[in-house]
Amino acid sequence: MADESVLISASALNKVHENIKQYGYALTSEPDVGLPVKFSKYLQDNYFDNGMIQRHVGDIPEDRERARDVVYYEWDTAKLELVVLEEYETVTIRNRSGIEGERVHKRIELLQDQQVRDLIATFISLVPRDRRQAKGTFGVNLFRTHTDVVTRPHRDDEEFIILYVLGREGDGAESYLYKDYSAGPGVPEGAEPVFRQQLNPGEIMIFEDSRFKHGATPLTPPSSAQAKRDVLICTVDYRTTYLQPGTVS
Repeated sequence: MADESVLISASALNKVHENIKQYGYALTSEPDVGLPVKFSKYLQDNYFDNGMIQRHVGDIPEDRERARDVVYYEWDTAKLELVVLEEYETVTIRNRSGIEGERVHKRIELLQDQQVRDLIATFISLVPRDRRQAKGTFGVNLFRTHTDVVTRPHRDDEEFIILYVLGREGDGAESYLYKDYSAGPGVPEGAEPVFRQQLNPGEIMIFEDSRFKHGATPLTPPSSAQAKRDVLICTVDYRTTYLQPGTVS
């Protein structure tokens, strides 16, 4: 279906894999992973600016707009090729971000768009080869924020997290990683981040979720205007998130 070398060069892929192994995270960009020029603008025009994202009661922060998809994949580890990529049966989120219970956010079936299919295949290939699951689920979350990006440093409790910044109006929104293995959200007082940087449109970061607590600083609005940040936050899920032992889907 999708050979990992189709979109991303071997040198760019190896650099990402090496940085993940050494540091637990890696930075890359649209051109480095072979995405079309201004693909971030394409995603904004087609999935953010036409009413497809929406606010959800009880979400934190409350002014966040969002939508979501979850896809199921199977990976041929010998051929380094995705052999299955299809919509998963549910997008339900359970007990996340300090919100108890189940949440079902608006779903957009992204695999109908061939360019987004290619994007998902590329993002799955960013996971080092020896860490890839033969099958699993991949979450794609579309977020637009205007004030707080997150409330505090946290984990998503998945294997890898991928941030792809599409657009930003205003300043702030500096992404950060703290190396902290304690339970619960937040980090010890006085802890210093191992990474803190404002990611610009077209930039991509992948990191191993269990090694860090992550988040971003609040947005700072431009003069006489509202701040806005559009981002895809993707999760390479643990098998236990959706797939029970012995099941396929």
